[in-house]
Amino acid sequence: MEKVSREVLIGIITGTLFILLFSIVTMLILINFFRRKKKMFYEKQVREAQFQQELLQTQLEMQDHTFKIVSQEIHDNVGQILSLAKVNLNILAMEGFKDPKITNVAELVGKAIRELRDLSAGYYADRLAEEGLIIAIKHELQQLEKTGLLSTSFHSETDRLPLDKSKTIFLYRMVQEICNNILKHANATQVDVSIFKQEHDIRIQIKDNGKGFDELKENFKPGIGLSSIRQRAAMIGADAQIQSEAGIGTTINLTFKSEPQS
Repeated sequence: MEKVSREVLIGIITGTLFILLFSIVTMLILINFFRRKKKMFYEKQVREAQFQQELLQTQLEMQDHTFKIVSQEIHDNVGQILSLAKVNLNILAMEGFKDPKITNVAELVGKAIRELRDLSAGYYADRLAEEGLIIAIKHELQQLEKTGLLSTSFHSETDRLPLDKSKTIFLYRMVQEICNNILKHANATQVDVSIFKQEHDIRIQIKDNGKGFDELKENFKPGIGLSSIRQRAAMIGADAQIQSEAGIGTTINLTFKSEPQS
């Protein structure tokens, strides 16, 4: 009887150990399965992010190439026509035509040539990368001032931002888009741009005193511009925070990691 009880006890212990071992093996298999699944999901996200970065780089290169072609066409064709017009006006002045209207037209044509040259030069990414984002933003604000519709101010805690060429161009295009949206839709009279530099982060703040909007309203629908700003910021690892109040204005903060200087 004692022998039977011992055999039963051994059987119970053996069965328990087998069940325990089976449970452990099953648990390890499940853990490994979920780890692999999580790893595959992460790798998929990384591949998608890399694809988006490559797509962004291709878009920037294509855009830059197009801008260079357009810029060269402007310089070669329209600029040449304006230059010839100015030469003819100067000849008229030398031949004794002292009409103030001719002088005024000559000055306007000269101004148009200078503006065209500045506009054409603004499309060159190499120059943008060389001069840096801060100078490019200052130039953009000067162009806004020339419309006579907006006053602008600029403040920066640093003289130069450590950014690669692609990110410089991308951020500049974003600032351009925001400024154009302000000019077209905000009914603003003042635009203030500030750049704040912390230990690892850089923040570009663009503030206007326009009509603003209220995102909390039930019938509020974000326009293409707002969605585009957030999406484009995410593509370069930046964060776009948009704060607005109806009748007060809008503040957009673009925050991104600074890159180590070589």
